[in-house]
Amino acid sequence: MVHFSLLSATASILAAASLVSATPLPSNPDDQPRAVIVPFVDKHVAARRSTNYSPSESIKRDLRRIQQRNEHAAMTQRPGVETVKVKRIAAALEPYDINILRKAHMKKRQGYEADPLVNSVVAGIYYGAMGIGTPAQPITTSFDTGSSDVIVPMNGCKNCFGSGFDPTQSTSFINTNQPIETSFSDGSNVSTVNGFISTDTVSIGSLSVPNQSFAGINQATVKILGPNAGSIGLAFPTIAKTQANPWFINLANQGSLASNVFSFYLTRQEAEGSELCVGCIDGAKFTGEPEYFPLTPGDATQKFWDIATQGFTYNGNLVTGAMTATIDSGTHLIYLPPSQATALYASIPGAQPAGDGKQWTFPCANA
Repeated sequence: MVHFSLLSATASILAAASLVSATPLPSNPDDQPRAVIVPFVDKHVAARRSTNYSPSESIKRDLRRIQQRNEHAAMTQRPGVETVKVKRIAAALEPYDINILRKAHMKKRQGYEADPLVNSVVAGIYYGAMGIGTPAQPITTSFDTGSSDVIVPMNGCKNCFGSGFDPTQSTSFINTNQPIETSFSDGSNVSTVNGFISTDTVSIGSLSVPNQSFAGINQATVKILGPNAGSIGLAFPTIAKTQANPWFINLANQGSLASNVFSFYLTRQEAEGSELCVGCIDGAKFTGEPEYFPLTPGDATQKFWDIATQGFTYNGNLVTGAMTATIDSGTHLIYLPPSQATALYASIPGAQPAGDGKQWTFPCANA
């Protein structure tokens, strides 16, 4: 078996504390931080739950946090008490388990919303819907940890997929008239797209960012076939072509999340159950406890979700050197430097380079 050997097992992706500022208390004490669960739907798969998971203890823990936060908010609102900026008690002490809400039957404003997504096997991409504008207009979108911009096709976009966003129907749309050129992938093709930087409200379910900068696209060099018409980038500000904070980091900074985390659960071969959990993890989707990696370099220059790895193993033996891995939800491929790929496939009986010199084939029996 070929394995990608990390320092330990990965379960979710956290916004590093050094890269996301401390979030303020909600302006309304009754306005609890939220999380949104985004399921991918295909065939049935049985969800597994940790054997040491205790819903009652998890509920007690979260209720204590909420009580502490509300007590602090009440204290700072008393006459004569100076209001100071503090870290939110309930935000990201540890990832917020959305499964708690199912067990406790909490109200939706304290919990989650389901926003159906689809696992497109043909395009090799997981996609769903974002809302843009006031009122929100739905746009099919991918969720890409390998980019940082929100990309939206405008109404009448040349070579774009779908009907596009109509800014005349949004009361919150602002066009900066600043031109932008970037790349866009629909899972099948990569195209150069052109348009203008604009701002509007961008949302997934109940999680919204007002005045979010996005690339409003008017044309693409290659026909975009879909199924996703747009994209929400989940990487870091340093690579944003709009030179603006990404949508998720804005959510964290405005205090909208139950915890400053997003996580993916991705099934294979059209099995049901895949999901993106924004502001949460889903304890019903894994066994054991999540383990985490430090980002590299882990400072303000961070571009992607890069972590250090030991390399690849085959049949339990390490066959490549250590390398930095980029966790990229926008592709179904694994890219390796040529020297590392050669070392990996040299260990697999029957492996041969393909005609293009960029890919390899090997007998399925040796996979």
